[in-house]
Amino acid sequence: MSSTDLVVRTRISRKNFVGMDLLTLVLAGLICFLGFRFATGVNSFVIVLAALAPIAIGQIYGWLVRANTEYRVYSDSLEIESGIVSRKIDNIQLFRIRDLGLDQPLFGRMLGYGNVTLTSTDQSAPHLVLRGVDDPRALYETLRELVAKSQAARRTMIVEEEVST
Repeated sequence: MSSTDLVVRTRISRKNFVGMDLLTLVLAGLICFLGFRFATGVNSFVIVLAALAPIAIGQIYGWLVRANTEYRVYSDSLEIESGIVSRKIDNIQLFRIRDLGLDQPLFGRMLGYGNVTLTSTDQSAPHLVLRGVDDPRALYETLRELVAKSQAARRTMIVEEEVST
């Protein structure tokens, strides 16, 4: 296995946007209710079109974020490529990772998505979050194993400073 072998390639899950979808549906319902109740003389088509606008904007936004964010885990590094208009790539060597965490909000637990957080000694990206990934526990475990292997191969040891008061 060479150091550039791709181990995991994933994107933000569509499930990550369920909360936003519910919010846009409520907003659309509110627009319809208020439009039909109080907007006298306004064409029904205009009211329905106005109600569909937040749903369309939310769907387009979610699609753009998902399509333009990719997480790639290699045997020795992690790469996050993101950006809708401009492109940004963060790369961190796995031996630099000091701590991994897993965060699943309520919807995330119910639907099987979550966030994997990383703390590292990397100066440019000391804290990274892999947001809204499907099956975050599997990604967390994969990263944990690869970080341990990478640190063992480089004989890296984490030294924590004691703060005196």
